[in-house]
Amino acid sequence: MNLFKKNNHIRYLVITFFFVSFIFLFLPKNAFGTENCKHYTTIVLENRFDESQRLVVQAEVADEPDERALGLMNRKKIAKNKGMLFVYNNPSAPQFWMKNTFISLDILFTDYTGQIIQIFENVPKMSEKKITAGDGVSFVLEINSGIVEKFKIDLNWTLNFSDFFKSLKPFC
Repeated sequence: MNLFKKNNHIRYLVITFFFVSFIFLFLPKNAFGTENCKHYTTIVLENRFDESQRLVVQAEVADEPDERALGLMNRKKIAKNKGMLFVYNNPSAPQFWMKNTFISLDILFTDYTGQIIQIFENVPKMSEKKITAGDGVSFVLEINSGIVEKFKIDLNWTLNFSDFFKSLKPFC
């Protein structure tokens, strides 16, 4: 310890090391603005039988278990033509609920190709009732309530995930 008292240079190096270590351990990874990842992907909803009917949605990607668990909880609103895309690495039977979700949503369950399996419209906010489309789900898109009715989205529509699949950067 005598070394620290006599040599200010070593003392500053040690303090700097601990300070930098603290920053990298405890600050969010985007605190420095150098993230090399994407937050959103573009999804195009298309009517297979009428090419003039389409809708473009910018969707926040939830592809990690903790992101999927949080979803849109605690949000007061989502902007027009925005949503959240839940991504599952293997087809599964995910269950959704609206606990701590302050906005009503339309929820679309799809397979890997974007074919809609099931649509839940106007799912009430704050509900703890679980909804599921059963097996074979690879993606779930949550959008503002009323969009399905407004655009008359049904099982004849598909979701085009080409922007998601061609992304070179990982999603945050």
